Amino acid sequence: MSAAEGNTTEFRTALGAFATGVTVVTTLDDTGQPVGVTASSFNSVSLDPRLVLWSLAKKSLSRQAFCSSGHFAIHVLAETQEELSNRFARSGADKFGETLWARGALGSPLLAEYAAVFQCKTRHLYEGGDHLILVGEVVAFETRDHAPLLFHSGGYAVSRARHPPTSGRETVDLEHASFAEDFLVYLVARAYFQISRPTRRRARDLGLDELEYHILVGLSMQSPASLQDIQTLLEHTGDAPSGDWLQSMVDRDLIAPISTGYGLGGAGRDKLIEVLAVGKAFEADIVGQMTQDELVETKRLLRHLIKLSGDDVPIILRDHDR
Repeated sequence: MSAAEGNTTEFRTALGAFATGVTVVTTLDDTGQPVGVTASSFNSVSLDPRLVLWSLAKKSLSRQAFCSSGHFAIHVLAETQEELSNRFARSGADKFGETLWARGALGSPLLAEYAAVFQCKTRHLYEGGDHLILVGEVVAFETRDHAPLLFHSGGYAVSRARHPPTSGRETVDLEHASFAEDFLVYLVARAYFQISRPTRRRARDLGLDELEYHILVGLSMQSPASLQDIQTLLEHTGDAPSGDWLQSMVDRDLIAPISTGYGLGGAGRDKLIEVLAVGKAFEADIVGQMTQDELVETKRLLRHLIKLSGDDVPIILRDHDR
């Protein structure tokens, strides 16, 4: 299936080809020569607008090309492309000498084979420790019926079937168990706060308090949203923003009045993209330390926990999850 203007479902399907896989990212240098690197830090940022990100080591010889070209193409590799991944992972090698490629819509080299490809206009560049985080706006994408190449535990792998869930139930010794070690709510809450720490820190650095950040996230999921919609979204947090609070956000261009409610303002969208980019990059680092089986099982257990803990999910979150 090929689509440049496909719908959100098709775009989500194309993103799903990545799994926790391997990509080759390409662009052109200032002389028009093709440049490419192997990267496993690819991730989605937003469906509307269509934004993706990846990260590049600051010491990479390709840094200048990717920072100045204004575009790049991300190729999700198929399981038969180990050799190609190794070739583009080598520094200083003639990576395109034996590689079939053609110029894409923005000029970035497009490889002949892949599981999915995303042609992107460079939207943002962020500092991320010893890496640069590149956020791209997807202008065209294509996905093919190929299993993706995976990388975990220090080596390549191919897709594997999910293991069936275990039927046993773990018990807790209420007399001797430690709250900090075994209490499920504590473990889930601690995992959330630790994983979300870089995101919350960046939001604070950008002048967003927690309530404002939650409002921006909600409006990125459903827009327009009325005052009542937003209050419903935040009901589980104990916060209920007033009309005056929303007006203060309008005054700062964080949100904007549209039709029957509110949507993201220009400043709000830019701040949210930067916060999400940092969060996605940190998530990629965490996922990179997990095996594919661990990742699949973790997601399965979290979905099951969400299902078991009630159906009173705020309407905006529920619509986004479908």
